[in-house]
Amino acid sequence: MHFSINYDYNRRMGKSVKKDYFFNDVRGWKHILGLLAGTRIILLITAWFSSYYQGNVSYQRYLDQGYFLSPKWLIDIWCRWDSEWQLSIVKWGYVAPETLGSGYSNLAFFPLYPYLIKLLTFWMPQRFQTESVYLLVGLILSNLCLLLALYGIYKLSICLFGDKTGRLVPILMFCLPCAFYFSAFYGESLFLCLIVYTMILAEKGKWCWSAICAAGATLCRPHGVLILVPVIYLYMSKRSWNFRAIGKSWLWYLFVPASVALYFYYLYTLTGDFFAFFKAQAAWGRSLTDVSAFSLYFEPLFSGHNRPTTIDLVMIITSLILSILMIVRTKHKAYGLYALVCTLVLIGTGNLYSMMRYTAVIFPIWMYAADLLKKHREVFVFLCALFFSVQVLLFCGWINYYWIA
Repeated sequence: MHFSINYDYNRRMGKSVKKDYFFNDVRGWKHILGLLAGTRIILLITAWFSSYYQGNVSYQRYLDQGYFLSPKWLIDIWCRWDSEWQLSIVKWGYVAPETLGSGYSNLAFFPLYPYLIKLLTFWMPQRFQTESVYLLVGLILSNLCLLLALYGIYKLSICLFGDKTGRLVPILMFCLPCAFYFSAFYGESLFLCLIVYTMILAEKGKWCWSAICAAGATLCRPHGVLILVPVIYLYMSKRSWNFRAIGKSWLWYLFVPASVALYFYYLYTLTGDFFAFFKAQAAWGRSLTDVSAFSLYFEPLFSGHNRPTTIDLVMIITSLILSILMIVRTKHKAYGLYALVCTLVLIGTGNLYSMMRYTAVIFPIWMYAADLLKKHREVFVFLCALFFSVQVLLFCGWINYYWIA
């Protein structure tokens, strides 16, 4: 089946279909920009008043200092936890620990986000080579990628599910409990942007550009390689699953394993271990594990010191259910398969921590959720209000140095 986002959209809107301009949907841009501005203003107000609440005394040194990474308040409020490790890569590159797996190191973070920031700043005069400038450039990059990603999801949702779903998906995604991470000094938005456009370009049969985006996603997050699952499905479905019809265009996707191999080789030159990344991840409590030890997944729920893990559990269960339903009940099985394999890999990594952040970028489940809720306006409004209220509370905790995803 030939796929053309703009053709289908313009046809429904009664517009000319002679040319295929993807980014000329003014209504879509206004919708996305309005949501970004509105939600970020509320989060800024939250950050301003968060100082009236008790900070995490375990990080008293930052409370006394008044900031985490930058004395510039508008920059620093978007920088916590992993931001420090990402910044260390920007400043010094990868630094191998004395013993792999024995402690935290920046080898556990994939290179694309910090090295893009490096690329955008290395030419600046020395006086601008400061932490605040690096952080500011990273935040601008994150928010630009967020705009592109949500616009792509909006357009893709229109074509797959219809206009109403297309308008609801960005609203839902901006309201997710961990959606503030999309604007933080993290690689979430860059990753989301790359996987979204991998799929859009694959749908349009632009295999070379799709493969480049897929390779970028793979260099952004370890789970990026899973984007090959829906791409292969789309590639074969466009050929009616006739293996004789496979052409040379699939070779472009060799960029994906090649990019991973190149990154692992680079770590090998630093550590002498080709699989240094996995050992570094294990030190952070992330590794493919024996899921038969099921009690380990629920242990954080009863520890009493980390209540957000309850939300992590809800989100990963939601992701699992929606991905299965998407495979079974819709014709968009490539997207359901992608959501399912992502969910299963997350479940297999060893613990529940950060699941609400990781599931936020599994965009097919939110497209499907919006489609299910498009005929139930009251339920949709209630869920968005609930999710965003939780997001505000979590962001307040994030500002005050509590671990949030």
